[in-house]
Amino acid sequence: MKCLFCGNLIVNEWKLKELFGFEKIVRDNICQLCRNQLELLNPNEGCIRCYKRNNESICQDCRFWEEKYQIINCHQSLFEYNQFIHSYFKNYKRYGDILLAELFSKDLYNWSKCNRFDIITYIPASNGHLQERGFDPVWKMYHQIFDLTPMLVKLDADKPQAQKNRYERLQTPQTFYFQPSNLDISRNSKVLILDDIYTTGRTMMHARQALEIAGFNNICTFSLSR
Repeated sequence: MKCLFCGNLIVNEWKLKELFGFEKIVRDNICQLCRNQLELLNPNEGCIRCYKRNNESICQDCRFWEEKYQIINCHQSLFEYNQFIHSYFKNYKRYGDILLAELFSKDLYNWSKCNRFDIITYIPASNGHLQERGFDPVWKMYHQIFDLTPMLVKLDADKPQAQKNRYERLQTPQTFYFQPSNLDISRNSKVLILDDIYTTGRTMMHARQALEIAGFNNICTFSLSR
């Protein structure tokens, strides 16, 4: 098979547990050449609350959210936002290369095996973005790996987060509200919110706030990139 990003050939090596059906088979869709351009994040090398790579054990973003909302952030990310990740999201979200939704499926699956939650939800696209793109990029990226429960509705903002500077991002008003599902969900459930990119944390804090108002208080967040 070929790398979904660059087209290079990939040789997948299956484990015995996968071959005999004891473990789900998830193909690796990214070649080693592309993988070498990724920068793995590690909380031991940066912020322990959001995985931001810096010289502080708690970054300024997390200190800001703690002071503003009294929230002790609990966020994990896989990769640092670099030029490769920028190019990936440009092709995936701006140009609509929907096949790229599965580029990191193996990495996401490996993470999911080590982390357990009662409910997993995600940052949905607003109606405006959904109509513009024709698909929901966050749902599309995660739905084959995680059992997703829609819990949030996102209103159209004045302009996309990607077009805002840091100050504008931090000042973005609340755009989420909780939408009860048909499931009987305990408010004591451990909830995970998924997003694609974590920049300042503004989007995740709004999502958390919407769920906290609805009664949930055990909330963690995750993004592919930070």
